[in-house]
Amino acid sequence: MVLQLVREWPPGYGGVERVAHALSEAWQQSGLSATVFCLQGPSSIPAADPLPVAYRRIPLPRLSFGQLLLPLPSTPLLALLGGTSPLHVHLPCPSLLLLSVLARLLHPRRWISLHWHAFLEPEQGFKGILTALYQWLALRWAAVGVQRIVTTSPVLVEALAAAGVPLRRLALLPCCLQPAQERAAARIASLRLRQPALAGPFRVLFIGRLDSYKRVDWLIEAFAAIAVTDPNLGLQAELHIVGDGPRRAALERQALAVAPGLIRFHGRLAEPRKQALLAAAALLVLPADRCNEAFGIVQLEAMAAGIPSLAFRLPRSGMAWVCELPGLTWPGAPADLAAVLQRLAAEPAWRAALGRQARDRYLQLFARQVWQRQLEGLNL
Repeated sequence: MVLQLVREWPPGYGGVERVAHALSEAWQQSGLSATVFCLQGPSSIPAADPLPVAYRRIPLPRLSFGQLLLPLPSTPLLALLGGTSPLHVHLPCPSLLLLSVLARLLHPRRWISLHWHAFLEPEQGFKGILTALYQWLALRWAAVGVQRIVTTSPVLVEALAAAGVPLRRLALLPCCLQPAQERAAARIASLRLRQPALAGPFRVLFIGRLDSYKRVDWLIEAFAAIAVTDPNLGLQAELHIVGDGPRRAALERQALAVAPGLIRFHGRLAEPRKQALLAAAALLVLPADRCNEAFGIVQLEAMAAGIPSLAFRLPRSGMAWVCELPGLTWPGAPADLAAVLQRLAAEPAWRAALGRQARDRYLQLFARQVWQRQLEGLNL
């Protein structure tokens, strides 16, 4: 039996939950029994799971103080901490860090591993001080308290090693797509190969939570700069924004002010509708400005479909590494986003070549069979 400890309820829509889901699926298929313990129960997500689930999920009773979730003494918690099965803990989350320490104290020889999804960038003020303290403790624990630390990109491997985590304990396992997603993306890629220079508007796509650090506002500004002022594009440019979140109303007001009629907000979509938007897109942009976003699974969806992706180059984030292509060299800074959008819009043949490179990179580094081999080599 293999146990995982996750903040959110998988499979969910976020990267951490999708990674936990993929791991549990793989372990189940290999003959192991997989169970996921979660601080967020099923009541906090839509009634229907977005993906089929064959493994066991157990919610932990907890108290909520804003974003901080504190587990309460309970039978599931005792089962989690008192057992001796291998335990894989997904960070960042202060409560999960504490539970991994308790599990080690109760059973010093138990196999405990961490999945380091992202570094956190502390904000100003008291909350930022607490975030910095948590991250310092997490790094110390990763350095001395567990047998293995799994992370998602070479950028994070280097950052963890520079922070004092021994290289011998670090393992690289990039994120992956579900088999059905991979098959759907392959069909889109096949169609794009037969029609490489897409006719119609230059369609830019964003998929993600509409939160402050995602910086969709920067994408809207850059898009408006080319779609409104460039007479060669005019109404032939569109920006499609998929997802929901606390910033949606403000972003809709911004879009209406700077590029009326050219930016469409779709909200959260079912998978078939999202795939249709991917098939029509010329480019995906993930404009997050903090290392809190370290790996966008949506980047893989685009690349698998033969669609180039853009992300900013940030310290302690692997986003730019995920989608880097030999045919696309740009500084990767927010100030350069409008210029690279301008060039991509004006050169459909170049975009088509970049799409083929994106598909090739996906197959070489991120394909499901590649991920499966890497997981087997980790011996978690």
